[in-house]
Amino acid sequence: MEKVIGVCGCICSDCRIYGKDCPGCRAIEGKPCWLHEVGLEICDFYECCVIDKGLEHCGECTEIPCDKFWKNKNPAWTEEQHKKIVEERVVLLKGLAGR
Repeated sequence: MEKVIGVCGCICSDCRIYGKDCPGCRAIEGKPCWLHEVGLEICDFYECCVIDKGLEHCGECTEIPCDKFWKNKNPAWTEEQHKKIVEERVVLLKGLAGR
């Protein structure tokens, strides 16, 4: 199966709810089921990237990695884990932009 990658570089198809409760951020227009947990109505990455800037994903943005990448940290991750994950997502997204 081909990987489904969200606008922020998260791999939607690797998520436990992908294909069950969620078809991926593009299909649901940036409104994943977890938004209520963070007090948003639409994913801030999706809103900025797709709606405001008209981009396919954050890899097409000159500001990558912006503050959103650093402030949206899973509380279960250490700072080192978070930094590594952000770096991996940036590399993935920039690679997509170079296609």
